[in-house]
Amino acid sequence: MIKRQRTTLIRTGLTLIGVVALCAWSQQLPVHNGWQVGGGINITLAATLLCGFLMAELLSHMGIPKITGYIVAGVIAGPHATQFIDFHTLEKIQLINEVALSFIALHAGAALDRDLLSSRTRTIVINLLLQITLVPLFVFGAIMATAPLFAFGDLMSQTQLLVLAILSAIIAIARSPSSAMAIITECRARGPFTDTALGITVAMDVLVIILFTGAMAVVSPLLGGSETKGWFQAAILGVELAGSLAAGALLGYGIQFFYRHVSKDHALFLLFIAFAVTRITKLTGDQLSAFTDVHLTLEPLLICIAAGFVVRNATPYGEELEENLMRISLPIYVLFFSVAGASLDLAALAACWPLALVLVLSRAAGLILSTWAAGHLTHLPVKECRLAWMSHLTQAGVAIGLTQIIAREDPATAAYLTTLTLAVITLNQGLGPVAFKRALIAMGEAGQDRR
Repeated sequence: MIKRQRTTLIRTGLTLIGVVALCAWSQQLPVHNGWQVGGGINITLAATLLCGFLMAELLSHMGIPKITGYIVAGVIAGPHATQFIDFHTLEKIQLINEVALSFIALHAGAALDRDLLSSRTRTIVINLLLQITLVPLFVFGAIMATAPLFAFGDLMSQTQLLVLAILSAIIAIARSPSSAMAIITECRARGPFTDTALGITVAMDVLVIILFTGAMAVVSPLLGGSETKGWFQAAILGVELAGSLAAGALLGYGIQFFYRHVSKDHALFLLFIAFAVTRITKLTGDQLSAFTDVHLTLEPLLICIAAGFVVRNATPYGEELEENLMRISLPIYVLFFSVAGASLDLAALAACWPLALVLVLSRAAGLILSTWAAGHLTHLPVKECRLAWMSHLTQAGVAIGLTQIIAREDPATAAYLTTLTLAVITLNQGLGPVAFKRALIAMGEAGQDRR
């Protein structure tokens, strides 16, 4: 058995070396016209998929989650390392990445079984309340206490620093449903700990938008805007949230109609759904901004989560939906997290890693205290109380998206906030998947989903 594993490891390593060599050779080929550019992007995507898969296989032999292998492959191939995927190519394939995120969000919603979550409703609610209280307090305090130790503290006014601390504290509670879903899928995890972690993760990404809405209303006057303007922006975000959830519910019933009258065994239809949601929300948002001064765009992530949840819990087709999603999930996860790795801003991490590390540690401390307290208040097993925080470290898209909103109010503050957020996400995406996988294994829920 050990000899066979060693042989597989050697073969995988040699194949990866061969693919990397082929990628290096392809970079030297001259590009003369448009069709060669398109072909080059296709080769880049194919090579990224293959390298991500091979890197994940290598690292999985060391007990490291496959998602980490996908991210590492993307970082190495990305513009901050070998530049096999340059900034221009990243921009070109951004739509593919967004479609993949919508697909993963649909998968996350479909995994939320209301019957299973109902037994943990009290635990989830108390966790949410404690986390949205303690985590922002820890992060806010860390920034205000350590800012004088860093150069940027001298470059910002006291008002800008206060705004940075408030918004960073709110963004700290954002999660990554895509990362959580990838780990759960890889581990074939099923059980109360898994369901609780996923339920909190998805709910928190909805709550963070609501809290950010209120925070924007508060900080807008501090940045020179009127109080009316701040509440107007808050109202816009509220409409986006409500509209996204309503559109997701309608989409869920649309999927039910397709399953009932067309086919229950059509996985590619779900990929088309993800593409349609991504494109339609972007086009309608762009058109509205072009003809009015209102920046209102429905959130594809929330639409797809709501759609998956509705199909799972309000229709008889939840099992079929999840099986179809699982069937084509592997290449989606590989591509999404490889591109996510290439998009990680290593320059931002290099520029402010000491402060980013402070925020990562303070956020982790808030998560440890809040999940431990919630576990004891709801009489969970001691082991679960001790490990629960490990399922909440990952961060991604929503956190980045929120930083773009502040850019409309104050570009200077947004520049610091974006750099810091990207650095924190880079660290959390490295630590989070490993921690969550170890927690699932320790709780004995890995390998329990046999479908």
